[in-house]
Amino acid sequence: MLHACTGLHLPGHRLCHSNSHFSKQRSWKTVCRQLITSAAKSVSAGNANAVQAEFAKAGIPAEVTQKILKQYKPYLNWDIDTKLRPALQLWLQELGIEQLSVQLQKSPSLLVCKPEDCNEVYLWLVSKGVNAARVQQKAPMVMTRGIRAVQSTFEALQQAAAFSDTQMCTLLHKHPAAMTYGPEHVLSTLQVVSTLVGMPVTSCSFREVVLVAGNRLFFMSPVTLQQRVTFFCQMYATGTHVARTAITMGVFVTSEPVMQSRAAKLQEQLGWDNEQLKQKLSAQPNILNLDPSTIARNVQAMQGAGFSLTQVWAMCTQHPALLGSKWTSDTSVEKLQFLTCLLGLSLDDIAARPHLLTYSVSGFLGPHVWFLYQTGAIQAPNTVMTSGLYAYITYSKALFSKKNGALSVFSGMVFDSAFVDHWKQRWEFLRHHMKLSIETISAHQDLLLTSLPDRLAPRWQLLSRLASEQAAFKAEEHLTALATLSDQDFAQAFQANGEG
Repeated sequence: MLHACTGLHLPGHRLCHSNSHFSKQRSWKTVCRQLITSAAKSVSAGNANAVQAEFAKAGIPAEVTQKILKQYKPYLNWDIDTKLRPALQLWLQELGIEQLSVQLQKSPSLLVCKPEDCNEVYLWLVSKGVNAARVQQKAPMVMTRGIRAVQSTFEALQQAAAFSDTQMCTLLHKHPAAMTYGPEHVLSTLQVVSTLVGMPVTSCSFREVVLVAGNRLFFMSPVTLQQRVTFFCQMYATGTHVARTAITMGVFVTSEPVMQSRAAKLQEQLGWDNEQLKQKLSAQPNILNLDPSTIARNVQAMQGAGFSLTQVWAMCTQHPALLGSKWTSDTSVEKLQFLTCLLGLSLDDIAARPHLLTYSVSGFLGPHVWFLYQTGAIQAPNTVMTSGLYAYITYSKALFSKKNGALSVFSGMVFDSAFVDHWKQRWEFLRHHMKLSIETISAHQDLLLTSLPDRLAPRWQLLSRLASEQAAFKAEEHLTALATLSDQDFAQAFQANGEG
């Protein structure tokens, strides 16, 4: 120790002499420990620089390299010549620079395994019927675990809960991250869920709970999962059944103190008493996953759409899920415009029926309303509110089809998946391909009765081509002709060489 100290240049030798604060022995030990630590840091910094330089040689951007090394620090201790460089070269040959950079960001420990090992895992998952591409996209770490590790987790999950092969495919579609962990973690998670919902692990009802559980179920520590769901149920549940809802909606991603803070904020904003709070949170536990600033922003956006603050709070009290709706999104704006422009509802009508805002336009509301219209049950889409059939438009597909059985017999039309799909395809073609506004569609509702493959698509293609060839020609000005003219009349009106 003395030799190490005396062999270094220390100005004035101040650090090697006793002083009024430290004994001579302590000062020697302190100095030498500092020197050794400093030397170690120097070596570490040098190796870090060398590692970063190697990633740079492989074409990985500096900011990406920093992110990778922050998430997977063992690379800093890899030997450059015998381990890091060969691994980088191997993966560069497999993926190329751009894809390697992308995959390393998704799975920082990628270099630990060889490409052939990852391919073996991928092909094995495919052989089990699993969507391996989705697993690779959502949980790329799975591919780096090694075939035996993945197989052991897969088998442990399947055997513990008696999942069928089909159910395992469904499970890994929803929870690909489960395969990131070993059998002990996933089995502990299953046992915790079983305890929380009061169902045997091998029961059908238990398997259903796991298959629809929040997608971060297996990310959580089993202990944390149990503590958070238990806390939520003790504080806010109206009954034991709420544990299942809490797991399904993923309330477990929020810590207990944050749950309490957000619940108190909701009471303050919405004026709920304790009983109302329990009722609302028991139905929609995931509200507690929303940051108060998100709720405030969404509430402000609802006011911007024309609702009064009183209406907003009343709507959110009836349907708390609306608190999480981003009202400036294209989907939310489309719903509101569909209800007002096409169905003729006022904002007051919507405020009194906020559940309408929770349904899809293209896959639910639109097909329901247009089936009633096309079968003659209502005179026009904007008469549905006064027709006495308003409640029908929120029925499930099965119930709606059953209620309208007589209409189907009379009209020869059937409300089935094909009808819904065809209406949805027309709507999306009008909105996204033709780029028509809701107001324009409302003014040309015959477009929604026009066959997409036979008329809409080919006729719009012709009109678009004419518009590209003739500056004065506007395709949007001929929507009525597009929807209503016979094939012969349309052909005569719009020749291939220009407008007739």
